[in-house]
Amino acid sequence: MPSNPQPTHTLPCEQCGYNNEPERVYCHNCGAKLDRSLLPKAAEKPQEDAQKAKKRIEKMTNPKSGSIGREIKTLFKVAFFSALIAVVFLVLQKPDDLPEVKKSDTMRLVSSDMMEALGSPTPAKVSFTDDDINHYLKQPLRKPKDTVVPGVQLMNAFVRCVPGVLRIYSEQSSFGYPTFSRIDYKLEVKDGKFTPTIVGGAFGKLSIDPQLMQYADYAFGTLWDSLGRERKQMDKMQSITVGDGHIDLVTKGMSAGR
Repeated sequence: MPSNPQPTHTLPCEQCGYNNEPERVYCHNCGAKLDRSLLPKAAEKPQEDAQKAKKRIEKMTNPKSGSIGREIKTLFKVAFFSALIAVVFLVLQKPDDLPEVKKSDTMRLVSSDMMEALGSPTPAKVSFTDDDINHYLKQPLRKPKDTVVPGVQLMNAFVRCVPGVLRIYSEQSSFGYPTFSRIDYKLEVKDGKFTPTIVGGAFGKLSIDPQLMQYADYAFGTLWDSLGRERKQMDKMQSITVGDGHIDLVTKGMSAGR
């Protein structure tokens, strides 16, 4: 008599009780015809949710509709990175209005003229042109100066006087590549104190909003440290007027400080 295996699913014989393989039609033991209705029914597959089925069919029949969201996200990403590249490009450009320092055989002794005006017992007026100031700025910046940013050095500084505003430019060497910054000041004397107010600026050719430029003033910290004496002298002014290509200063006079 053959052994009686115990497969996972079997078809029992009603005549002899032998457990047959589920694919058999006749009993392997006694040859009787098997009742195949006794086989266990296959588990029914769970029905797909109607909403999911609808979405799946929509994607199959109209694949573009499902990609609208992805296309919008892609568009925003492209726009963002394009704007970022444009900003970097503008920052690295040399400004079109950067002052050109003209060569001159005679240079005005700005420092001496300033000290003479400040030493006057009565208010004294002294005026300087853009060229006067730009030649003077070469003295404190004869050598590159390290900034707070590693790899960035201050190379040169320039000014341009426009009515009511003094524009100060700085040239940096950023890892050997020349970059430029600009900060615009409205100069006033309020309540006897020199008061500069930031009214604009730029990095390269990228103009910066005055409110944002307030936070970028640190970028000119090395320049301000180099001009510490000159900034103190501004506190001794009675009035400051910035015109087109020149700046007019009126001292308080030595007698006013007594």
